[in-house]
Amino acid sequence: MRDKKTHRKFLVPGRPTLCVMIKSRVTADIIRDIKLAIEEGCDAFGLQIESMSPECKTKSDFCDIFEAMEDKPAYVTDYTRGGTKTAEDDEYLAEELILALECGGDLIDIRGDMFYPTPGEMTYNPAAVEKQISFIKEIHKRGGEALMSSHVMKFIKTDEVLEIAREQRRRGADIAKIVTAADTESELSENLRTSTYLKDKLGIPSLFLCGGSACRKHRLLGPTIGSDIYLVVQESVNSAEAQPKLKDAKRLLLMMNYENIPGKENI
Repeated sequence: MRDKKTHRKFLVPGRPTLCVMIKSRVTADIIRDIKLAIEEGCDAFGLQIESMSPECKTKSDFCDIFEAMEDKPAYVTDYTRGGTKTAEDDEYLAEELILALECGGDLIDIRGDMFYPTPGEMTYNPAAVEKQISFIKEIHKRGGEALMSSHVMKFIKTDEVLEIAREQRRRGADIAKIVTAADTESELSENLRTSTYLKDKLGIPSLFLCGGSACRKHRLLGPTIGSDIYLVVQESVNSAEAQPKLKDAKRLLLMMNYENIPGKENI
């Protein structure tokens, strides 16, 4: 049985963590997807609360979902999607994230503009920043880890990415997450350079992703050269074309001589 009082460290030492993202809407389907991924072999799960039906966002449902993950750590997101984001929305999302942490979540995603929504998801409003710092301290106090995310969603240079990541680190994030874009081979090349640069210069683990027409190559290669997490989907689950399949990510890690790949006999 999963011990909700004992939070698991999210990252696997020595190689990228294979994290299967869960986007189904209802609890029964979420648990089905989790069981399929466990059979296939993964390191961790990402529960995207924003994709869940409102009636499933209960303490009982969260506990059942995290229990189904067995001994694997859980990354939890709760983004505002569509419409205008407000600070009041974020107060509610913070409560949901704490509930998820109490029910068995381990790594909590905090947007870089939480409590003061801003384009690019990185606010520098002093009051909002202090609330973020306090929220991260509360997560740590309860035994969890914090990831701070900024969905920039446009191409930016390596130095700009590093500046954002360092500010996320300063606010207390255990892992920095930044999502940019790449629509040309030149932008892809720069983003691959950024992945290695974050690994060498940031001082904390990172998850660097991009959207755009060249994003699939980056999502496949980025974790092999710098990013500490592979966001993947289970083989039988429908997803965006850019999201790598779990089996493909494991094959690539095996080809690059990474060790201790879960369920490699199923590849």
